[in-house]
Amino acid sequence: MSERINDSLLQRREQGKPHAGGKRQFGFKAGSHFQELDEVETDLIRKGWAMLTGPVRKTPGDVARYWNAEGSTTPQGGAWTIQSVKRVYRSERTGGIITYQGQDIGDSIYGAPLSRQQWERAQAVLDSRSTPAAQGSGKRKHVYSGFLRCGSCGSAMRVQWATVQGRTFRRTFCHSGQRGKDGRLGCGRVSRSYAWIEEQLDAMVEAALVSRTPPRRAEVPAEDLTGEINLLEHRVQVLRSHWKEGRMEDEDYFASLAHLRTELRALRSRENAADIRRTRTETDTLAVWKDDDAENLERRRAIVATVIDHVDVFSVGRGRRKPPESTSIAVTPAS
Repeated sequence: MSERINDSLLQRREQGKPHAGGKRQFGFKAGSHFQELDEVETDLIRKGWAMLTGPVRKTPGDVARYWNAEGSTTPQGGAWTIQSVKRVYRSERTGGIITYQGQDIGDSIYGAPLSRQQWERAQAVLDSRSTPAAQGSGKRKHVYSGFLRCGSCGSAMRVQWATVQGRTFRRTFCHSGQRGKDGRLGCGRVSRSYAWIEEQLDAMVEAALVSRTPPRRAEVPAEDLTGEINLLEHRVQVLRSHWKEGRMEDEDYFASLAHLRTELRALRSRENAADIRRTRTETDTLAVWKDDDAENLERRRAIVATVIDHVDVFSVGRGRRKPPESTSIAVTPAS
């Protein structure tokens, strides 16, 4: 009985029919056994995919905020988080891919929110983001907090909003109750308006990004792997028909199928990697830098870390009315 049940399940998969059990997945109608798409949710998945893979790439956190703003919830009724968004795009069902015992054995005969190619593109983008956070990419509220040091004692300076005589402004200061890297308390001697410092550093970072932009060159034609991919897909179809006609043993069939699928994934990964390299240009970096939306703060801080190692801030005295001298800050560039 067990063998007959397994054979029946495998036959369903080979016919492009997904497993009908399990919890409802985002993008599919409840009770449809993954055969009918929810149009509203599918539209959100496709828009989120465009955000993740567009020229100026957004993050899964951006997608989660967008879906929450649209009033969408997870299939369990909760708010979207980075991890729940990733689960949607990591699921093979989102790309209409049929698996059996961990093996990719074909495409669903029913609709899917994304095509196989789009799903694999999403995997390449998510994999490329799985890297350690750059310096200065912690959760901060100001672009240069964490980069500023007291020019007198070398301690890290804080940035906060302050109100003095009814005027509210941002200031950076050396905190006398905070210990620096050497274990000593800050001197508390330096307190400056943050706005002027931010303006100077913004101009420096933008100039560095502009100078990095290489001269426009004739584009090298992208490697065309369409023929090789189509050939492998044809071989998969021929292999499947031989197995269904009983001309191959199960063991030989699955071994050959796994080999062909591995080659297909490798070719598609090369396609996706080339596409990602083409879209990750300095021009895109400059566009990200100029987007001063609060949700873009972490990416802007990561860009700063590629230009600036730290900034020493010196005192300019009290009661100054004219703009500070440019020598009142000393910038150490990133190595």
